[in-house]
Amino acid sequence: MSVYIRVLLIVGAVILLAFMVKRIRQSKLKIEYTIFWIGFSAVLVLMGLFPGIVSWIAHALGFISAVNMVFLVIIFILIVKLFFNTLQISALENKVDSLAQQIAIDRKIDNDMKKSDKEN
Repeated sequence: MSVYIRVLLIVGAVILLAFMVKRIRQSKLKIEYTIFWIGFSAVLVLMGLFPGIVSWIAHALGFISAVNMVFLVIIFILIVKLFFNTLQISALENKVDSLAQQIAIDRKIDNDMKKSDKEN
């Protein structure tokens, strides 16, 4: 792996880590979501600091270049994260729909009760 890619990995990971810490301090991001990104940046730092391990794994898996494996690993991890985020979004949308229906039912019941009280 070239020195340029190693430096890019380390700098990118440090910037990502600093950004996550800033977001936690501003209370704009939950810690449970930040754990993934901190782990992701740690993996990037390890890949940048120990390129020999990455090269060995890449050659053992049949990659021509270690950089190709690095990009593949990063893309794979991000796709998996995107999939889990999609599952969470879907569950939250179902909850929002359910809550909206419950609110509509409660309002209808309140309106019916008000009408019946006025008639009596």
